[in-house]
Amino acid sequence: MMKNTLPLITIGITCFNAANTILRGIESAKAQDWPDIEILIVDDCSDDGSLEIIGAAQKKDERIRLIRHAQNKGYPSALNTIIEEAKGDYIAFFDDDDDHEPDRLSKQYDRLTSFEKEHTDKPVLCYAHRRVFVDGIEKQNAFVHAIGATAPEPHGEMVADFVLWHKQEPGYTWGEFGSCTLMAAKETIERFKFDPAFRRSAEWDLAVRMALDGAYFIAVDEPLIIQHKTETDDKAGTKPLEYGLKLRKKHKAFLKKKGTYWGALCLAYARFYYFRNKRWKSRFCLALACLASPFKILPDVLEKRA
Repeated sequence: MMKNTLPLITIGITCFNAANTILRGIESAKAQDWPDIEILIVDDCSDDGSLEIIGAAQKKDERIRLIRHAQNKGYPSALNTIIEEAKGDYIAFFDDDDDHEPDRLSKQYDRLTSFEKEHTDKPVLCYAHRRVFVDGIEKQNAFVHAIGATAPEPHGEMVADFVLWHKQEPGYTWGEFGSCTLMAAKETIERFKFDPAFRRSAEWDLAVRMALDGAYFIAVDEPLIIQHKTETDDKAGTKPLEYGLKLRKKHKAFLKKKGTYWGALCLAYARFYYFRNKRWKSRFCLALACLASPFKILPDVLEKRA
C-alpha cells in the first residue's frame, strides 16, 4: 500500500483514568498496517497519571496527538471531540483497553469503501466482530457478532425497530454495534455525533438517529477486536435500565407511530432482568410488553419461539 495513494485515517482513543490500560490502546494503534494514520487521544480530565503515560508515548511517535478536556464531560463528549478534531478522512474508534488486529483498519476500509461505492445516497457505518476477555481469559460463548457482517445488510427504520424493541426483520444479518469497533467516513459521522446525555448507550442512540436517516450498518465478517471487559460505574446497578428507558423515551414519537412505545418500555425491563438472571421478572415484563403492543410485539415474540 502506497502512503500517497491512500487517505489519512484517524484512530480515536478516549481516556479517563486509564493509566493501567492506555498504553495497550496506543500500542495497538501504532501496530496497524495502514500507512497513513494519526492517533488522536482525548483525555477526559484524568487525574491518575494517564497524561504522563500519553506524554511519554508522544515523545516516541509524532503521529500521536493529545487533546485534554478541562473538566470531565463523559464518554460521548470525548468521542465528539475526536470527531470534531480528526484530520483524517475516516475515523476508527479504539477503546483504551482493547487489542486490535494489525489489519483492522485496512479490512474495515476495504469493506466500507466497497459498500459506499454501491450505496452513494445513504450514510454507512462499519463494525467488526469481537472476542471478549475477562481477567485475561477468553470468555467462552462470548464472541460478539457485529450487525451487517453479510448481505443483506440492515438499513433504515428496521434498525431503529431492532434497537428500540428488538424486532429482527427476517432475512437480514443482525448483531451488535459497539463504538469500540466502529469506522466511518468523517463527513458521515460528524453530521450526527453522539448525544452527550447518554453516558451509556450512546452508540444505540446514534444508530437510531442514523437509521431514521436511512443509514446502512455493515461489518467485516471477522473478529478484529479483542475486548477486555471491565466494570465501571456507568455499567453498574440500574444504570443499564435507566439509559435503556431514556433511549426509548427520547424516541417516543417514532415508537408511538409504530404502536410499540409502552411495549418497548416493558421490553427494557425484561432485558434488564434477563441479564441479571431474574428470569421470572423478565418473563412477567415480556408478557406486559406483549399486552401493551399486541399487534406488534406479541407476533414477533411468538414467531421467535415457533
